[in-house]
Amino acid sequence: MSYRVLYFIICCFSLTVSCKKLIEVDSPSDEIPAEDIYNDDRLADAAVADLYFQLSDYFPSNVLPLINGMTADELSPLNSYQQVYANNAIPPGDVQLLSCWRRMYQVIYGANAILEGISASKGVSTEKGRQLKAEASFLRAFCYYYLVNCWGEVPLVTTTNVNETSLAARTPEVDIYRQIIADLSAAAALLPPAYVSSEKVRANRWAVMALLARVYLQQDRWEDALALSSAVINSGEYTPLIAVDSVFLRNSRPAILQLWRNEGYTFAGQTFLPLTVVGGFSLYPFTADFMRTFEANDKRRTSWTSPFFYGGALYYNSSKYRNRTAALPGKEEYVMLLRIEEQYLIRAEAAARLDNTGSAIADLNVLRARAGLSPLSAGTMRDSCLMYVERERRMELFTEWGDRWFSLKRTGSIDSVMRILKPSWKTTAALYPIPQEERNRNPHLTQNDGYQ
Repeated sequence: MSYRVLYFIICCFSLTVSCKKLIEVDSPSDEIPAEDIYNDDRLADAAVADLYFQLSDYFPSNVLPLINGMTADELSPLNSYQQVYANNAIPPGDVQLLSCWRRMYQVIYGANAILEGISASKGVSTEKGRQLKAEASFLRAFCYYYLVNCWGEVPLVTTTNVNETSLAARTPEVDIYRQIIADLSAAAALLPPAYVSSEKVRANRWAVMALLARVYLQQDRWEDALALSSAVINSGEYTPLIAVDSVFLRNSRPAILQLWRNEGYTFAGQTFLPLTVVGGFSLYPFTADFMRTFEANDKRRTSWTSPFFYGGALYYNSSKYRNRTAALPGKEEYVMLLRIEEQYLIRAEAAARLDNTGSAIADLNVLRARAGLSPLSAGTMRDSCLMYVERERRMELFTEWGDRWFSLKRTGSIDSVMRILKPSWKTTAALYPIPQEERNRNPHLTQNDGYQ
């Protein structure tokens, strides 16, 4: 029996076919009709598990963060056809971004179908139904967080009714964030602190609170961000910090949520690591500016970046993930979604914004001690403290789901930073173009400024 429930996905999630085709598609003989999924705890659970699997796929877990790194000041691609990202000159017809957009909405449609199906179900147990609805809400919020940060106003889809969604217009960002916060708040109330399996591959309460803390930081809700990040840190589930070499291993202590990879390697490892150890090169080296930002003796530099030569010049690639192929037992890697180090950075920034620089510096020093760096002075002034927060965040979370790209926009520093490094920078490039193929299908989708 297939637990991918492809018929369920095709019928309920796809944005790539017309409404007529959605209605007329027949159920393959070896798949499970959608109406049967919610008559059984096991099948409903498999439908939710499939949403995580979709997020771990090539486009959401690898391509979108990769593009975010190139459009920011992190990565400088060596292949000429990807200079459009580094030059912030992405055409509306870009097929990579189109695929990322569609995969995010595919997961959203799946989450909507699960929320509707569980609510109408009489065959799924109450306890299982609460868990699955919470996970679906979390995953919908996760996807919308990335959609709104990459494209700004996007269609807010909370139903599987194609008559309502196929021609949906873009929704103001404030309303999207309102839905994100509502979804995460609901999920936090329903999920327990414990994981539903022996691995950290399904959201628990701490994962929901960690993402919500990030969202509150994005919304300048400093007190809320500080409270939630403190709760996650103080849970004791993910501390103390471990050596940088082990952070990205399967089920590592700091991992709050990871995406399962059966082979023990990730697309990021395949993308960033050279094909061969000797004489190999990566197509996605770091910018010189990024490498200069590391302090001397920073263990993150020596552990999470690797040198290589290309065309007689020295470059560095990301080596957070070490596996390009199937891993040895104990060395398996999963895709990292959320980890405790970010919660220290969230709490530090929130504290600094609230003029509690002593607490902020204390959190930064936890990360710096693990990185082998000397502590910052407890008497650091607020503006300097915020500069330290920005630097530590850049050095800690690089190449992870576009954090640097989002942080530049969140702090309002994107124009000043990018104009120095990219003379052709335009403010409108802070948002990506709405995929033209989606606009062709839906005339109500307007285009972002700068791409007409």
